Amino acid sequence: AALAAQHAAGVGRGGSAAAAGVSRFESELEINDFPQKARWNVTHKDSLAAISEFTGAVITTRGQYIPPGKQLPIGERKLHLLIEGPTERSVKDAKGRIKEIIEQAVAKESLPGGFGSLGKYKI
Repeated sequence: AALAAQHAAGVGRGGSAAAAGVSRFESELEINDFPQKARWNVTHKDSLAAISEFTGAVITTRGQYIPPGKQLPIGERKLHLLIEGPTERSVKDAKGRIKEIIEQAVAKESLPGGFGSLGKYKI
């Protein structure tokens, strides 16, 4: 639902740029406000490599994590992914796979006994 709201609000922007006659498509997906496990899953080297190999898109982690309630420093951006590809389809496919990974992680956390309820110590 949060991803759909971001998409509807235009947080993930898509566009193309022509450089020396070569088309390049890109999109951004903000991941700062998702749970830590979801952020880790989509920024992990193995996940990014698998998505890139499957879609042909290149995914770069940008920005910095800003905890809830903390103000964003001037000139900084929240943690997000930059997705670049040779075709619009490759970028859409990569973004869709990233959203699936985030939704799976969020769903696991919301389940009773999910990793969000695990602690190092029990009282």
